[in-house]
Amino acid sequence: MTIVDGLANAERRADSERLIFEYMAMSRGDRGFPIPETVDDLPVAWRDECRGLATAYHDPGTLLLAYRADDPIGCVGLRELPALGALEVKRLYVRPEARGSGTARALMDRAHDHAAGAGFTRLLLDVLPVRPHVIDFYRRLGYTETER
Repeated sequence: MTIVDGLANAERRADSERLIFEYMAMSRGDRGFPIPETVDDLPVAWRDECRGLATAYHDPGTLLLAYRADDPIGCVGLRELPALGALEVKRLYVRPEARGSGTARALMDRAHDHAAGAGFTRLLLDVLPVRPHVIDFYRRLGYTETER
């Protein structure tokens, strides 16, 4: 597995957009909404994020992609929260066929390295309550619950 900058070139940006869209489509379904078929079917804010990844995940944030051979299999973004002096973990996603392979852990390890290298000691995230397996994963990484 290789982890790379998801915004480095046009091909990686296209892979990033596809993975982020898959994450967003899954999230809509998990919330009981119809699963969108295209980016155009997303709520406006999500559509804008999906089409403007370089803006959403600009430095000191990042968007990381995991590849198995030449196939994109997962992603995670970090977005700066200036008012809190922190980075927010966004859109951690691993394609179903790659789950259980350590991809999510590898992406988060690289995200932690990126945050530390950028001088951040605090990462925040938000997880849907209907995803207890994801909450457990973050707890195993050392994350704790805080007030919103």
